[in-house]
Amino acid sequence: MKCRLLGLGKYLAVAAGLAAIGLGEARADVRLEETYSTYQLRGLTPEALHEDLHRVAKRDRDGLVDGEVGEDLHWILRFVKAGNSCQVSSDDIVLKLNILLPTWVDQERADLAVRSVWDNYFQQLKAHEDGHRKIAIDAAERISKLTHGATASGPCKALERTLNDAANQIVEESGRAQDQHDANPQPFDLE
Repeated sequence: MKCRLLGLGKYLAVAAGLAAIGLGEARADVRLEETYSTYQLRGLTPEALHEDLHRVAKRDRDGLVDGEVGEDLHWILRFVKAGNSCQVSSDDIVLKLNILLPTWVDQERADLAVRSVWDNYFQQLKAHEDGHRKIAIDAAERISKLTHGATASGPCKALERTLNDAANQIVEESGRAQDQHDANPQPFDLE
C-alpha cells in the first residue's frame, strides 16, 4: 500500500464515484487492538509531582509528553473479479493503539487537596488522549465504510488503487485532525 495523497476534490470525486457504481452498504468491523502503558510519578505535593513529571516523562520535538496515543492503521483488501466488474471480497481494517498515561504511586499517602489536583490533572489528560483515540477510530471506521463491499467496473487493480488512494487520504486527514487536536490543547498542569 503506497501512501499517495489526493487533493480533497479528487477524494470527494472518488468517494462519489464509488457510491454511484455500487459501493456496498454493508460494513465490516474495524479490528481494534489497544495496549496500555504507564510511567510512574512520585511525590506528595503538586510541585514534587511536577518535578518528577519533568524528570521521567518522554520528550519529543515539541517537548514533554504527559500522555500519548500511538497509532498504527493498516488494511488488507481482497478482490474478486466477476465479468467486467471487480468487488472487494473481504477487507481487514486493523487499528493498533498504544496509550501511554502516568500513574501516581504515592497517591494513598498524599493529602486530599493534592489528590484533588492529581484527579483534575489526570481527568483532563485522559480526556485529551481520548480525543486522539476517537480521531484514530473515526478514520479506521471511515476506511472500513469506504472499502467494505466496494464494487466497480473494470480491472481489480484499478479498484484497488482507487480505494488505497482514498484510504490514504483519510489517513492524511486524520493526521491533520490529530495535529489540530494538539494545537488547541486544554491546559493541564500539576501546579
